Amino acid sequence: MAFTVSTFKSNLAKNGGAARPNLFKVKIEHANKTTLSFSTAEVLLVKAAQIPAGTIASLPVNFVGRPIKYTGFRTYDNWVTTVINDENFTARDKITQWMREISGKMDGSRTENFGAYATDAGVFNEGTATVTQVNKNGADGRTYKIKNLWPTNLGTIGLDWSSDTMEEYTVEWCFDTWEHVLSTDEAALITKEKKVISEASP
Repeated sequence: MAFTVSTFKSNLAKNGGAARPNLFKVKIEHANKTTLSFSTAEVLLVKAAQIPAGTIASLPVNFVGRPIKYTGFRTYDNWVTTVINDENFTARDKITQWMREISGKMDGSRTENFGAYATDAGVFNEGTATVTQVNKNGADGRTYKIKNLWPTNLGTIGLDWSSDTMEEYTVEWCFDTWEHVLSTDEAALITKEKKVISEASP
């Protein structure tokens, strides 16, 4: 098959063109306390994130000397964000407070407010996050909702006399599952495809 740049570009453009890793937005919300959710200003400090992955483990069963692979458990790797640090440490303080509330104070002591698995109302000290791929035209594209989220690792902040850059740190988050949230355009496309299939059916 002959290679032409125009063919490559026209085929790529059929689905909106290539998605850009630097066009995204993130939202992080605590389920119980809005004071620990990231504000509109603080989510702008999240300079790097990930579209979450998922893994289905292989469950081999030996049969007459040959392993047959069945599907095992579905697991999810931790979700990692990189956050720019401001001089007031606003986002970092919220994560630190969140970690205190789920595991106790820094000195190991525990109270009703520090270390409880859930509130008296039965609301867990977890949260949700959404990661949205922004299209090149500025519209929201694919969105993923990450459920039952909580911070498990707050990274260090490097200090260096010879450094001329902004401070940043990583945060690792544990979660239970994620789901794909349809955008308006995706929902309309699925409806259109279902209509085409329905009309084509005898």
